[in-house]
Amino acid sequence: MAEGSKIELFIKASDDGESVGNCPFCQRLFMILWLKGANFTLTTVDMKRAPEVLKDLAPGSQPPFLIFGGEVRTDTNKIEEFLEEALAPPQYPKLCCRYKESNGAGDDIFHKFSAYIKNPNPGLNDMLEKKFLKSLMKLDQYLLTPLQHELDQTPEVPQALSGWELPQSG
Repeated sequence: MAEGSKIELFIKASDDGESVGNCPFCQRLFMILWLKGANFTLTTVDMKRAPEVLKDLAPGSQPPFLIFGGEVRTDTNKIEEFLEEALAPPQYPKLCCRYKESNGAGDDIFHKFSAYIKNPNPGLNDMLEKKFLKSLMKLDQYLLTPLQHELDQTPEVPQALSGWELPQSG
């Protein structure tokens, strides 16, 4: 990251118009910057009366958005990727997954959960619940399945136990 480059994060405000709101996308970007220990300016945006200057900065966009080096970034996923590249080791910690297999594990849980709990149509509840549970089972299966590097580190049980005998009782 270039010295003197200023990071400004704009996020949705809570109902009081000032505090950090409950938008998970806004909170995610805030956490990334905070966990990396980056120096940044946080601006909460009251969505009921967004200032005109914000409409000029990111027309048609809703927070979160980020300004870095005079450039406005509005896509949450691209902001996250940018922060991981721009705020890189050794000055900043790496926060992305260590193993590429982990990237997709659980990636749709929030989406499926949101669809389920926000559903206004009772007729869709069973289907949405099943989709949500399926995404949880996918994550569970991933967590129960060892990654290749874990298999490489674990000796085979029969080899580890060869030559051992159980003592006779009595």
